[in-house]
Amino acid sequence: MLSRARASNAFLAVLVAALVALGATASGQSLKVPFAALSPTYAPLWIAEQAGYFKKYGLDVQAIYISAGSVIVPALLSGQVEIANMSSAPALTAWARGAELVAVGVTSNRLLHVVMTRAPIKRPEELRGKKLASDRYGSLSDVVLRDTLRHFNLLPDRDVAIIQAGGLPERLGAIKAGAVDGAILSGETMLQAEKLGYHLFADVSRLPIQYPGSTIVVTRAVLQGKREMLKRFLRGWIEGIKSARTDKELTVAVLQRFLKTADREILDRLFDIYKDVSEKVPAPDAKVMGVALKQLAATVPQAGQLKVDDFIDRSVIGELESEGFIAKLYGGR
Repeated sequence: MLSRARASNAFLAVLVAALVALGATASGQSLKVPFAALSPTYAPLWIAEQAGYFKKYGLDVQAIYISAGSVIVPALLSGQVEIANMSSAPALTAWARGAELVAVGVTSNRLLHVVMTRAPIKRPEELRGKKLASDRYGSLSDVVLRDTLRHFNLLPDRDVAIIQAGGLPERLGAIKAGAVDGAILSGETMLQAEKLGYHLFADVSRLPIQYPGSTIVVTRAVLQGKREMLKRFLRGWIEGIKSARTDKELTVAVLQRFLKTADREILDRLFDIYKDVSEKVPAPDAKVMGVALKQLAATVPQAGQLKVDDFIDRSVIGELESEGFIAKLYGGR
């Protein structure tokens, strides 16, 4: 009886500690890290958690799915979470409006989104009057979809209705249900839509649209006050990137767990598509982030007066690179 009581008390203590950690880390060792989409671009975070890379560097990291960066930003600013893995778009928008946010890492500078439609669209003007599903307003998917429409001389919300359907599974579900005429998709949902026979209207990777993808974002206070903890986190995350590039079986197993699909054909294709997308040295690229800032100025005028170097910080990953950590991961190459 006594041992059961002790076990019960121990369980309750762990549970309480976990709940408390959602609002504040325990001595900087336990971290809840939200990620913004069920997309393979977040695989390095998932792998680092599942393979124990974070634990190797003294951190107990739990990756938590929150389906939009616009929801993650307030959690960062309030201190509920200290590190987030999200698209750059909502973080950049919040920073342009005065939020003390910093991008310290970027998994990829390539966009692998597509716009799929239920019926074949042979000419852009055939999209007029149609409805396309996207994520929340201000998310990367939303920004990219709007830029894609403008590329084809279509005005978002006037020529084409944009429906905030939610995350990737919800968007694909909206197409299947007939609630929308198409959607912006990526990763597994893109391949599922292809299998279902939906039409590829636009491959964004072939358009002159650039946005930094999966980004590690912190507040400036965390960068300055908890730099060593952040450096340990980035070690684990970068090791996750290395595995996402080189370890197919581990990556496929983790993708299967998070994407909840056992379709080996889709999993194999996802590995092949995304393995070369992640950067070996994932420091933010000022040029690419500058393009995103310039595009943001169309909707947030004050962004045009800002310098992108004030939003990015390459110093922590720069230290890891100069210390030989990244080269050692790749066998000195």
